[in-house]
Amino acid sequence: MRTVPRWLLVATVLTAPLAAACHANPSEATPVLNGASQAVRLGREVHPTGTDAFRVALVSVEQDSRCPRSVVCVSAGTAEIVIAYRFGMGPMVPVRLRWGAAPRDTLIGGVRVIFDSLTPYPSVPGPLLPQDRYTAWLSFKQ
Repeated sequence: MRTVPRWLLVATVLTAPLAAACHANPSEATPVLNGASQAVRLGREVHPTGTDAFRVALVSVEQDSRCPRSVVCVSAGTAEIVIAYRFGMGPMVPVRLRWGAAPRDTLIGGVRVIFDSLTPYPSVPGPLLPQDRYTAWLSFKQ
């Protein structure tokens, strides 16, 4: 009779929940139409209705001129992102949203998508951060 090495058994037990989470069906996600801010990372889709029928993703951060924490500014500045949405397996449709200027929100298929904030907040003046460092915070209301 063949025995399984102890390290393999421990590794399987520890990684099984992670593997299951990676392969979880996104259509089983909890709807987020409650207006609470949701983190949306570059290239990741959120499912506001809790199904695959409607998806929203952050495509890029186009501009970030928010006033850094280490500076005194006349205005708070602005940030501009491009999100994309799709219904089912349809094409991704891009939409520009702005923080600190219009348009801050848009209506997509009866769901209002609101650009709440962008992190990280700049601490010193400078160029855009690498795109993968940003997280857009969006809220969804029906």
